[in-house]
Amino acid sequence: MQNYDMEKYRIRLVAYRSDISSTKRSIGIVLGDMVAPIAELGTFYEDVEGYLTLARAATSGTIPLDGLILAPPVPADAKVICTAINYVAHGGESKLPTPTFPNLFARWASELVADGDWIAIPLVEPEGLDWEVELAAIIGTRILDADHERAASSILGYTVANDISARGSQINAMSLSTGQWALGKNPDKSCAIGSFVETPDSVDVGNLHITATVNGEVMQDATTADMVFSVEDLIVYISLHVTLRPGDLILTGTPEGTGFGLNPRRYMMPGSTVTVAVDGVCSITNSIVDHSFRK
Repeated sequence: MQNYDMEKYRIRLVAYRSDISSTKRSIGIVLGDMVAPIAELGTFYEDVEGYLTLARAATSGTIPLDGLILAPPVPADAKVICTAINYVAHGGESKLPTPTFPNLFARWASELVADGDWIAIPLVEPEGLDWEVELAAIIGTRILDADHERAASSILGYTVANDISARGSQINAMSLSTGQWALGKNPDKSCAIGSFVETPDSVDVGNLHITATVNGEVMQDATTADMVFSVEDLIVYISLHVTLRPGDLILTGTPEGTGFGLNPRRYMMPGSTVTVAVDGVCSITNSIVDHSFRK
């Protein structure tokens, strides 16, 4: 078992399951090619600072990183708050104006999946599903009515997400004056999220390269420097309306290059493979399958 000097290694967390049939999730710290267990996932979010202190003291791991069964890194009761049109060019391809304040919608934590999981197309979406690479921020402390300094200090870390969308349902809802995106943004087990979490001191969140690659073709290629509202802006705004708690997840919006923005539109069909990545954080790859895989 090899020991590591933590001053030479960034804090990189990973969520995992003990076996493929287990619903129990744990979190650990990545040390080279090994993982040092920290706590059961729900327990971790009850005392984030305490468990991070333990993580920083770890010098060796006991679980091989290779072959780890990855899991979503947030608790089952997490709020998943998403940001619409947070890149000007994506608004242009969607024929929607740039918002003057964050335009938010919700996903359900039950629909989060990890790297490698299949994503099935519902019968009501015969044209397929769309891809959307996003930087995701995980909250580490309870926060309400925040200023920017407190917002920044509330962030546990960052990962990548694929806000996969059912455009048929979304467009149908937008035909109503009260159009809601709930079903279009929550097809079964459709929001892929990285299991690896980088703490804020490990990355330059204001200038991260993000990409989405579908069937080997790069479809989205941008940087977080182009976001309309920064991560701190989003946390401040959200916290004015609702309390954010440890484990809550914020998706910060997608850049241009979605299938919805193409002419003609193009979506992922059974057999498609999609990889989304945030450089310096992590990447995830998922395969798209037909409705018979829905469980």
